[in-house]
Order: sequence, then C-alpha cells, then structure tokens
Amino acid sequence: MMKLILIAAVAGGLLLIGNNHALAQRPSYGGSSRANMGSSSPSQSTSEASGTNGAKVATPITKADAQKKYPARNGKYPMADRDPHEASGVVSSPYPPYTKYDCSAINHGDLVLDTRANKVFVRP
Repeated sequence: MMKLILIAAVAGGLLLIGNNHALAQRPSYGGSSRANMGSSSPSQSTSEASGTNGAKVATPITKADAQKKYPARNGKYPMADRDPHEASGVVSSPYPPYTKYDCSAINHGDLVLDTRANKVFVRP
C-alpha cells in the first residue's frame, strides 16, 4: 500500500513538472517579439496581424500607389532579404528595424509596404 502511494505521488509530481515545462515554452502572441520591444504604443503591437513564425502579414501595394505615395530613390525599390532558415514567404525588410513580413500571399517581384518604416520594397 505504501509503495502505491509513493508511486502515485512521484507520478503526480512529474505531471506537474511536465505541465510547467510545456507552459514555459509556449509561444507568446500579442506583439512581444523583439521587433516590437521598443514600441512606445502598446495598442500598436496588439493590432498588427501575425503571419508565419510571428512575422507581420505583408501589405501589398500597387506600383501606381507606391510611386505616388512612396517614390523610389534612383527609380528602384530595394529587394527584401530572404533568410533560408525562415519559413517560405517570410522576408526581412531592407529598412531598419528590419521587420519580418509574411509575404506568402504576395507574388515574387510585387511591391510590399513596410508599415513600420513607411517605405516600399520588392518581394524576392
């Protein structure tokens, strides 16, 4: 009888440890990524949509709108950076703070608006 109680107590303790471990590694949602740490507006980080791996969902922009509102220097917009270790479609903006955007719904070569820098870049 004593062995049964001891085994039950040990098993219960392991379950609690396992639950705490799983909770500690749960990804956080709601804008607590490194890119948003310097944000002075808490409402801004919670209203931004997240795509793949916590990247912001990209905002496409037409060439006409981009030229009118965000004219390109030297006539060309810079290309975003693609990290091969990120999910397909996730790119980093060429503008500081180099925010990651999920461009999986945008065609290659189309223009994307960096909503943090208010500048346009090309999806690779």
